[in-house]
Amino acid sequence: MAIVSTKGEYGLTAVLILARQKDKELLQTKEIAKAGDIPQNYLEQILVVLKKSGLVMSIRGASGGYKLAKDPNNITVFDVLQSLECCFAQTDSSTDKNILQPFWEDTQKKVEKIFQITISELEEFLEKDSSNLVYYI
Repeated sequence: MAIVSTKGEYGLTAVLILARQKDKELLQTKEIAKAGDIPQNYLEQILVVLKKSGLVMSIRGASGGYKLAKDPNNITVFDVLQSLECCFAQTDSSTDKNILQPFWEDTQKKVEKIFQITISELEEFLEKDSSNLVYYI
């Protein structure tokens, strides 16, 4: 089972919020933090990693902020999680003599396949899923 930490969850949330900016406006960290219910200090650390990974870009200054560096159709959930999480289904063993190595390699491929959904596809899934909700008062 792949375990996604809060870092991965918050990072994916931030990328999704930035993807929803159809008019390509820059969002400041405090706006992203509020929209995603993410601690601002933690979000700042996450955005630095996402920027180094080439997934987001930033503009400095009073009217600065963050936006996606790529089209949401070209960013996968795996891209985001891989940049933030230490590893998926890998061990610290650096030797190929590990008897479990074929299992870990196969698991890694399966995890990658599961998370190959693009940010745009994730956004569509979430919109469709929320439209199926029925509220009773």
